[in-house]
Amino acid sequence: MTVTATTARPLSDRAHRIVFELALHDGDWVDVTAIYTRLGLNSHQVRSALNELLSAGMAERRRCPVRSETGCRRTHRTDFRLTDETPSEASA
Repeated sequence: MTVTATTARPLSDRAHRIVFELALHDGDWVDVTAIYTRLGLNSHQVRSALNELLSAGMAERRRCPVRSETGCRRTHRTDFRLTDETPSEASA
């Protein structure tokens, strides 16, 4: 008998905290600034944890074009939300 074991990399504590934060928004898009402000983290800590969630397929992102206050410089804002396929504990 052949057994293939797949080891999923466990999520970090920060990634779990972000999952709960995104779950509070009930499927709405949330920008990174709102996430790190509410959790008391910096943007780099949040972005690395969000990349974990993206890799695990638990979150999705969209880029929204934004104009600067002066109107001269174009930039973008990245919003995140949980995917609809995120497994819940109720089904487990």
